[in-house]
Amino acid sequence: MTADAGTHEAGPRLHIRILSEHDVPRLSLSHWSRVNVAEAQRLVDAFPGRSVWIPETMEYAIVGPWRHRDDIAQLVELSAVRHPASLARACLEQVSALGGHALVTVETQEVRSPAFYQRAGFDLLQEVVAFELSLAASGRAATPALNFRLADPSVESDLSDLMRIDSSSFPWLWRNSPAEFREYSEAAGVELHIGWLGREAVAYVGITAYLGWGHLDRIAVLPGVQGNGLGLDALTFAVQRLSGLGARRVGLSTQLSNTRSQRLYRRYGFSRKPDGDYRLYGKLLQPPSEPGILL
Repeated sequence: MTADAGTHEAGPRLHIRILSEHDVPRLSLSHWSRVNVAEAQRLVDAFPGRSVWIPETMEYAIVGPWRHRDDIAQLVELSAVRHPASLARACLEQVSALGGHALVTVETQEVRSPAFYQRAGFDLLQEVVAFELSLAASGRAATPALNFRLADPSVESDLSDLMRIDSSSFPWLWRNSPAEFREYSEAAGVELHIGWLGREAVAYVGITAYLGWGHLDRIAVLPGVQGNGLGLDALTFAVQRLSGLGARRVGLSTQLSNTRSQRLYRRYGFSRKPDGDYRLYGKLLQPPSEPGILL
């Protein structure tokens, strides 16, 4: 692989080049950066050939795996004033050349214009909307259909159940990898619970509780048993568990296109929280042949 990222030129004598872990200390990573030097080096070393920079201007784009998946790349940080679209396009070309199925970027802390994404070759892949519930207004009783128990992804049987439920319930782009489950479960305040219907694991929830605040990170029910109130059971369990952990309000998010889940949340008492909304931009390069469930 050459040092140049494809044939891109950002301007006269300004070549976009592959960013190596040895180049990272030269970057101007400030306290505003999403990654520090050590994290940037880890990403560049673990996911080589995707991150790029322009040495003459010190502009850079750092790419890592999305949800710890090798098939989907994420533009983690783009620091550029003069050539942001050129750097993003170079990342896209590198990901494609290395066999990646997609490159995505989450628009949360930094909002760019739609024209930028168009110049970079990115599409609007998904809009995510946020909801919130005040637990003081929630008095719903628990239902007994599902029996939940704490899950540990380091245990092979638990991880197998989590992966089976996750891959069947979520669109391709949003599925977790085993490494994602393991790292997520080790984060402060996080719990994973598997829901059992008799002897079959059919659902799971992932929650985070922290200083009076709770978040429902993941909720999944196998498609074959949906429509029987099990989604409500899982939601009720998650909210009550967060309440037991001291949460006074609970937040969650879902795709704008997922109107079914939004109806469930509204019926339960959740209200829209627009300041938590975000957009997912990117490009599907080699998506698998699974019509209708990519996003």
